[in-house]
Amino acid sequence: MSNNSISTYKFKPFEFTVLKENLERLQRSVVRPVHRVVGNDAIFLFSECKDRTFDAPGQRMSSPMHQIWKYSLDLGEWKIIHCKNVSQELVTSYNIATLSGNIIVMYGSIGVPSGGICSNRMYLGNLANEYKENGMIFVDLKECGDFLLPLFILGVVMDGKYIYSIGNTSGNNYEMDVHQFDLSTKKWELLYKSVREGIVLEPRYQHEVVFYKSKIYIFAGKGGGDLPAVALNIFYDFSKIHMFDVDTKQWQLLSAKPDHRVPEPGYPIDRCFLACAQYPEKANLVYICGGFDCYHPLKDFWRIDFDTLQWEKLTQWIVPQPVFLHSTAIIPSGRMYCYGGIESENDIDYGIISLDTFSSGWIKIPKLKDICWEAMHYYFKEQMFKSTDECLKKIGIPQEYYERIIEARRIR
Repeated sequence: MSNNSISTYKFKPFEFTVLKENLERLQRSVVRPVHRVVGNDAIFLFSECKDRTFDAPGQRMSSPMHQIWKYSLDLGEWKIIHCKNVSQELVTSYNIATLSGNIIVMYGSIGVPSGGICSNRMYLGNLANEYKENGMIFVDLKECGDFLLPLFILGVVMDGKYIYSIGNTSGNNYEMDVHQFDLSTKKWELLYKSVREGIVLEPRYQHEVVFYKSKIYIFAGKGGGDLPAVALNIFYDFSKIHMFDVDTKQWQLLSAKPDHRVPEPGYPIDRCFLACAQYPEKANLVYICGGFDCYHPLKDFWRIDFDTLQWEKLTQWIVPQPVFLHSTAIIPSGRMYCYGGIESENDIDYGIISLDTFSSGWIKIPKLKDICWEAMHYYFKEQMFKSTDECLKKIGIPQEYYERIIEARRIR
């Protein structure tokens, strides 16, 4: 291939670009952005899709189903991971998925319309089984202890063998109870029971949850259904952050520090439906972007350091479009991926469209080896994936990237 046939590679940090899709629109997952998990070498998306069958031209009969989609970062393609024993509860209702290593856990659901079907069941699957003949089989965990009521869980974080749920709702009533689930004993424990009198933490929904150093932080969100009707449109701002200490089982209200380099107030403006991602290599750093302020979708980026509670607006970042109800995840090398969401077609008539786009960008200057690999991928992707294993070894592909190429080939 002539060097003149393609443009020159340029490293572009802090600039998000839309990634090329390998599936036709009818094959892609329906946008359900609240469900996403991330691995070291791939992005995993748990989302609703439709089992599409056509009985006549222009007519379609479909039923909802759930699938796990795997995006190979090196190949740049999506693949469906076939799953078995997926409960009908998960198929017909919203739920939450989280990932630790190869283990994916799904739990808590609420039907459509809101409150139609509620569940507190929990299911576990092992992504390491994706290439086995029977695919990945979900196991129904038999929990014990202080059971959660069969409600939709509003916020979830996972730390090692523990899963924490913060808040739940039937679709009408909202609570801010804190529960802990031990995956080794399959036992629930109630850590904190919210009370009506002298509430420390008001009921809310669409809040963000972060776990850091044995503490759970929540911020943002909207007033929950137990508050007066006028409060349902109240956004909780970013100047105050509630922190739950897992060891003492107590809440504290902390004051965050504003970014004095930008116009007052120096905090993200009040919003809901934003995306939040924690950087795995520096867990004290949490990034938020986008969201909805009741009038317009947003496109700004902010970062908070939970060691200092300092907010910083990342003004140099460039994103494709304002968006809300999207999902983001950060891989250890420092690249953020953004999937789906909703954008406004016109800020005047407030028309909205759903997105199934997938974009990514560097949130930091990565290691030199990652930049070099990106350049190699830019120039020689097809040649590398078409070369034999022996050829790859002869040309000196480092072992780390050689193994990534071999793994990515299995998707095709």
